[in-house]
Amino acid sequence: MTPIRVSRAGEIVLTPPQLPPYLASMHELKPIVGKPVGEDVKVIHAVIRALNAVNHLPAFYNPDLSMQLSQHLFGAQMAIFKASYSMSLMPGDKSIFTPPDLPSHIPGKLDKISGAPSDEEIMSVQSVVRSVDNLATSPQLFDADLSMKLSQHMFNLQFARYIHDSSEGHFVSETGTEAPRPVVSQLTQGTQPLNMLQEAFGVQREGRNGSPAQEVEQDPGAPSELTQLGDIAKTIKDAAIGSKDILQSMNRTLTLMKNDQSTVGCMSDCYHIFKNPLNHKGILASDSGLPHLRYWWYNQTGKFKLWLNHDDVARYLEFFGIGADLIRGGEEPKLIDGKYDEAEELLLKQVGIYYC
Repeated sequence: MTPIRVSRAGEIVLTPPQLPPYLASMHELKPIVGKPVGEDVKVIHAVIRALNAVNHLPAFYNPDLSMQLSQHLFGAQMAIFKASYSMSLMPGDKSIFTPPDLPSHIPGKLDKISGAPSDEEIMSVQSVVRSVDNLATSPQLFDADLSMKLSQHMFNLQFARYIHDSSEGHFVSETGTEAPRPVVSQLTQGTQPLNMLQEAFGVQREGRNGSPAQEVEQDPGAPSELTQLGDIAKTIKDAAIGSKDILQSMNRTLTLMKNDQSTVGCMSDCYHIFKNPLNHKGILASDSGLPHLRYWWYNQTGKFKLWLNHDDVARYLEFFGIGADLIRGGEEPKLIDGKYDEAEELLLKQVGIYYC
């Protein structure tokens, strides 16, 4: 969890996680005091992208650090939201959320949003975010500033939606009846939600000597609002922890897409192509014990031909879940005699070659 504390001056201080040497040599994460500026948030995004780039290297990738960076980004984006918009739970709030300007090569159009966003408005922003992030491997087209601004815009909309739904009572269970609440003192009601909020975000208030200050007796008239804030904090904490699994799933998908590339070699009039393809389940051929899918192009014939033996062709048909009528089942699939040409055409079509 990202350490969050309150300074003597009353400003929120966000302390970043410690980076390993290979990341620290490229990026420097400094504590953020008060409202983060653009560079503060942009460097967090840069570190996250750098860490995700090595997710397939166990010696470098650290899932705990990934989670801590995600939480640190959340803390920074929350600080920006609190400084820019109302945290009121009252219905009818009409905060205006203005998206960043999009360059011409990014598809989509984003309009200003007043109040709680609709599903369509959120999905529109998500689509643009994906389009921008897909350019991260193209330095000439990728805009780190735009990516950071879109990420903050998406956060603002999602949190505004959460506040609106909470105020409308959309999170109230419709089943069962609420158990009677025990009678407690007003002081207990006031301090318990505040403690929950502080625990959820790891907040510590510093006294003059640097030690945690004594708790201040809460206003008995504020328990309801503090309870709501405590519930919000707990929900956000759970969501942030769950984001670790989401990031890991995204990392795996990007790695698989990277591996599903072709290597081409040229010898005289022949071009040899080696590919480690994915099947419909998102599994790499190499993970299933298959050799690279090899095929070649001969200039004089103008055609692609497979460069696999009969057994490997049968195994690839089973791997892709195609051509069941061309193989005999069993522990090791076998290609039916005389079916190599049909199997070859099917496999080449599977990798996007329709002329053979």
